[in-house]
Amino acid sequence: MYKKREIAKEIRMIEEEIRGLEIKRSRSQAALIEALISKQEPDETDVAYFRAFTAQIELKREQLQKRIKSLEDII
Repeated sequence: MYKKREIAKEIRMIEEEIRGLEIKRSRSQAALIEALISKQEPDETDVAYFRAFTAQIELKREQLQKRIKSLEDII
Protein backbone atom coordinates (compact mmCIF):
# COMPACT_ATOMS: atom_id res chain seq x y z
CA MET A 1 0.00 0.00 0.00
CA TYR A 2 2.82 2.39 0.87
CA LYS A 3 4.63 1.61 -2.39
CA LYS A 4 1.46 2.30 -4.37
CA ARG A 5 1.01 5.69 -2.69
CA GLU A 6 4.66 6.57 -3.25
CA ILE A 7 4.49 5.75 -6.97
CA ALA A 8 1.26 7.75 -7.33
CA LYS A 9 2.99 10.72 -5.71
CA GLU A 10 5.94 10.39 -8.11
CA ILE A 11 3.52 10.28 -11.05
CA ARG A 12 1.87 13.52 -9.91
CA MET A 13 5.26 15.21 -9.50
CA ILE A 14 6.42 14.15 -12.95
CA GLU A 15 3.15 15.38 -14.49
CA GLU A 16 3.65 18.77 -12.81
CA GLU A 17 7.22 18.95 -14.09
CA ILE A 18 6.03 18.16 -17.62
CA ARG A 19 3.41 20.93 -17.44
CA GLY A 20 6.04 23.42 -16.29
CA LEU A 21 8.43 22.42 -19.05
CA GLU A 22 5.67 22.66 -21.64
CA ILE A 23 4.90 26.21 -20.51
CA LYS A 24 8.56 27.16 -20.84
CA ARG A 25 8.78 25.47 -24.24
CA SER A 26 5.69 27.32 -25.48
CA ARG A 27 7.48 30.64 -25.07
CA SER A 28 10.25 29.66 -27.47
CA GLN A 29 7.72 27.89 -29.67
CA ALA A 30 5.76 31.13 -30.04
CA ALA A 31 8.94 32.96 -31.06
CA LEU A 32 9.71 30.27 -33.64
CA ILE A 33 6.21 30.43 -35.08
CA GLU A 34 6.40 34.23 -35.24
CA ALA A 35 9.67 33.98 -37.18
CA LEU A 36 8.11 31.43 -39.51
CA ILE A 37 5.04 33.59 -40.15
CA SER A 38 7.21 36.66 -40.68
CA LYS A 39 9.44 34.66 -43.03
CA GLN A 40 12.49 35.48 -40.95
CA GLU A 41 15.30 33.33 -39.69
CA PRO A 42 14.50 32.17 -36.13
CA ASP A 43 16.79 33.22 -33.32
CA GLU A 44 19.23 30.42 -32.50
CA THR A 45 18.61 30.92 -28.79
CA ASP A 46 14.90 30.20 -29.25
CA VAL A 47 15.72 27.12 -31.30
CA ALA A 48 18.14 25.88 -28.63
CA TYR A 49 15.61 26.45 -25.82
CA PHE A 50 12.88 24.70 -27.79
CA ARG A 51 15.08 21.67 -28.44
CA ALA A 52 16.33 21.53 -24.84
CA PHE A 53 12.84 21.72 -23.34
CA THR A 54 11.53 19.18 -25.84
CA ALA A 55 14.30 16.74 -24.89
CA GLN A 56 13.54 17.22 -21.18
CA ILE A 57 9.83 16.68 -21.78
CA GLU A 58 10.51 13.45 -23.66
CA LEU A 59 12.68 12.17 -20.79
CA LYS A 60 9.99 13.02 -18.26
CA ARG A 61 7.35 11.28 -20.36
CA GLU A 62 9.50 8.14 -20.46
CA GLN A 63 9.84 8.31 -16.67
CA LEU A 64 6.09 8.80 -16.39
CA GLN A 65 5.38 5.73 -18.52
CA LYS A 66 7.74 3.64 -16.36
CA ARG A 67 6.05 4.81 -13.17
CA ILE A 68 2.59 4.13 -14.57
CA LYS A 69 3.71 0.65 -15.60
CA SER A 70 5.08 0.07 -12.09
CA LEU A 71 1.79 1.18 -10.58
CA GLU A 72 -0.19 -1.08 -12.91
CA ASP A 73 2.04 -4.03 -11.96
CA ILE A 74 1.29 -3.44 -8.28
CA ILE A 75 -2.46 -3.20 -8.85
